[in-house]
Formats: sequence, C-alpha cells, structure tokens
Amino acid sequence: MAKKFGQIDFKEVWTIPNIITYFRILCVPVFVTLMALGGVRNDLALFYSALGVFFLASGSDLVDGWIARKFNMQSGIGMALDPVADKLMHISVLLCLALCTGLTPLGRAYNPENPWFVHYAFVIAILAKEGVQLCIALYVIKNGATVKANWLGKVSSFTISIGVILGFFHQWVQYADWGILAWGIVLSYAAAFNYLKQTLDQVKKIKKGEMEAAPAESVKEEDQKEVAEGKYLDLGAPDDEETKD
Repeated sequence: MAKKFGQIDFKEVWTIPNIITYFRILCVPVFVTLMALGGVRNDLALFYSALGVFFLASGSDLVDGWIARKFNMQSGIGMALDPVADKLMHISVLLCLALCTGLTPLGRAYNPENPWFVHYAFVIAILAKEGVQLCIALYVIKNGATVKANWLGKVSSFTISIGVILGFFHQWVQYADWGILAWGIVLSYAAAFNYLKQTLDQVKKIKKGEMEAAPAESVKEEDQKEVAEGKYLDLGAPDDEETKD
C-alpha cells in the first residue's frame, strides 16, 4: 500500500502531469547556465536562448494542468510540486536577470552606470515572500487544508510574469518592466497575507474538529468538480496559491 503524507499519495509519482512538472524543474539549471554564460560572454544569443527555455517551461505548465484535469490525473504530489516548479523558475529568472546583467559584461555593455536589467531589490522582495509562502504551503499539505488560488494571486503572478519577460528587453522599455514588477510584487504580498489568513482559519477548524482534513482523493474530486462547473480559471502564469495536478 502506498504511503501517504497529508494529501500526498506516492503511488502517483509517475503520472504524465507530474513527469511534465519534473521536466519543468530540470529546465531551471539549463536556464541558469545559459543566462550565466550569456552574461559572462556578453552573448545576447545565449541570453535569449534562456528566454526560450523560460517560455518552454511556462508552456509545459499549461500542458500539465490541462492533462491533469482532462484525464482526471490530479494528485497531491502534483499539488505540492507544481507551485514549487513555478516558483523555482520564477526566482531563477529574477536572480539571473539581476546577477547575470548587473555583475557581468553584458549589463555593463548596455549601461556602465546602471547595468541591472532587474534591480536586486526586486529579487530580495520576491525571495522573502516566497520563503514564507513555501512554509505555508508545506503547512497546508501536512494539515490537510484545501486553500485554493484566488483572483488576486493569479493577477499578481501574471503581472510579475509580464514584468519578467519585459526585463529581457530592459534596454528598450524605459523602465516599464520595473514599474510592472513593483506593482506585481505589491499584489503578491496582498495575496500572500490572504493565503495565510485562509490557511490559519482552516487549520484552526481542523484541529477543533469543526472540519475534516482533506486527503488526496477529496482534493482531486473537488478540483474536478470545479472544472466540470466551469469555475476553474488559469491565466497561464505561476500562481501563488495554485493547487494543481
């Protein structure tokens, strides 16, 4: 019998959506390598090849979510790993756009006085929020809560994604990318506080016996029900609170 931990059932490790999620995680070191080499060598071809990897990873995110819901392959492992994969790629993109431009010949070739395509302050703000969010996500899984994504989390993630993509073209967009990133980060903090409140409320009720912890099967059934009723909304961006697959 497969071992279970909260909403995770280990017999579902090798479902197709989960394999696609593993692929997305493996895209992270490829992306980082291309960005680092592009920055050090001042090679825009490598720089934009990394952007291609980012688009490939983002596209695979849409595919695995569609397959999971279309063929009823949602799983607790997917629910846990899918947002982790998204956040790894998101954070890697921000780190590389900062460090692989601000500290390399590529950025200095563009603007010796201010070589940062994405300022490191944005990276610090995102890392702080994501660290807290990851701890909350693990707490949710362990205690069997079923906190779902809401419109604020989706909009903030979509906004940050637009800012990240524009960051690759920083030299031409006149700091519009920084403005969009700043607004997306503000929204993401609001979404995180909302997520925290929902989580604490649910765990409190579970511990008091006012509601039951959700096992993997009930999470999948609820997700499938939302799809059937047309309630599911996917903006195609990494989500702060998404519980997919």
